Amino acid sequence: MKHIITLITILLFSQMAQSQKNNDSFETLWKQVEKLENDALTKSALKVVSSISEKAKKEKNSPQIVKALLYSSKYAMTLEEDAQLKIVNDFKREIEEARFPTKNVLESYLATLYWQFFQQNRYQFYNRTKTDVKVDSVDFRTWDLTTLFEEITIHFDTSLENEAKLKQTLVSDFDVILHQQKGSEEYRPTLFDLLAQNALAFYSTSENNITRPADKFEIDNPELLCNGNTFAQLNISTTDNTSLQAKALCIFQKLLMLHLPTAKPYTFAEVDIQRLQFIYQNAVFENREQQYLEVLQNAASAGNGNLASGLYNYEIAALLYQKGNSYQPETNEEPRWKIKEALELCEKVIKENPDSRGAEKCRALKTQILAHSLQLTMERH
Repeated sequence: MKHIITLITILLFSQMAQSQKNNDSFETLWKQVEKLENDALTKSALKVVSSISEKAKKEKNSPQIVKALLYSSKYAMTLEEDAQLKIVNDFKREIEEARFPTKNVLESYLATLYWQFFQQNRYQFYNRTKTDVKVDSVDFRTWDLTTLFEEITIHFDTSLENEAKLKQTLVSDFDVILHQQKGSEEYRPTLFDLLAQNALAFYSTSENNITRPADKFEIDNPELLCNGNTFAQLNISTTDNTSLQAKALCIFQKLLMLHLPTAKPYTFAEVDIQRLQFIYQNAVFENREQQYLEVLQNAASAGNGNLASGLYNYEIAALLYQKGNSYQPETNEEPRWKIKEALELCEKVIKENPDSRGAEKCRALKTQILAHSLQLTMERH
């Protein structure tokens, strides 16, 4: 009888301890993880992370589900031999069970994992021949370059599904998995902003060695280099499904449409400038530099000295400074006073809106312009 009472007591305390563990706040549980991690008790930390994951799924807490998976992946790198493959498979498994918005966030993370793996092993992929089917449908490390890029595209596209809901979901809801810079919520206010920018990091890449069709898409239309309002209404169509540039342009359109009616024009301006730079850097039509400068000047004039105007003026000053550096007394005299113009424009922005983001950038450029330097050109012999 005594043994039975003892057994019941042990079970009772065990259930109470488990109940207490489940009722702990996420903050308390993560503090436990942090302490175990600092003590190099990785396996014990992983157990607590697993309990956090169960609690998060039970409560349908998307940010905590994602955070738990990220920590599990980090520990897998230490505890597992085939860590990269296991991590990817874990993400796939979670995606199958997840719902919006957890599914969207995980899809973006999975695409990023593939993209980072390529960047770390670029030389291997460039030496592989394209195959009609995947050599191994599970092990992404055996895929060729085109297959990997197609898979990355699929997951980034999927991460942006349910666009309307993503635009209504505040990025601040996912603070627990973000390392935010000061003021970043002004420029990435919604979950759509965040996931779209993640996708743009891939779609804006200069990697172009994948197999492309004969009628491949190129930025050869000067009309694409226009003001943001006009660009948002353009019809961008192509039969080239492999074009990362076309996908990037479509995402820029969606971001501009999202922030077009905003009461904070600099949020729109940040995206618009990012779009203009992308087109300018990748365009193949003539006179792109002059057209780029004119669009920036028109946008700055339309802003009439507001916060958005300062951002456009900074880009103009940066372009003038770049052109000014190409001045050569005997061979290229045309840009002789461009640096002077850039400095004057920076001082104007700083004076009009001294506390703005544009003024902050202009101060940095002004410091760069006024920095002392000495260059000597000598004969070799």
